[in-house]
Amino acid sequence: MKHLHVKKLVMLASIATLVALAMMVLAILAPRPIVLVLAMSLGQGIGILSLALYLFAIALDLQSGGSTYDDLPDEEESTSAPPDQA
Repeated sequence: MKHLHVKKLVMLASIATLVALAMMVLAILAPRPIVLVLAMSLGQGIGILSLALYLFAIALDLQSGGSTYDDLPDEEESTSAPPDQA
């Protein structure tokens, strides 16, 4: 269950980061005073929020101790043996 929450948190953090980055790029491409103020205040706030979400996702993943990944097959078991070469 925590694995799904971690995936959603990382996705939300990624989207928030892209929004903040778009605001910063807009401030560079159209350097009007209101755009600069919005990019510096809202863009920074959204960027900090995305960092907090990402760190929270890491904390949840570390708290689970990898137990959610026990059901996944190992790489060594999933690979088939190479064919015999004659």
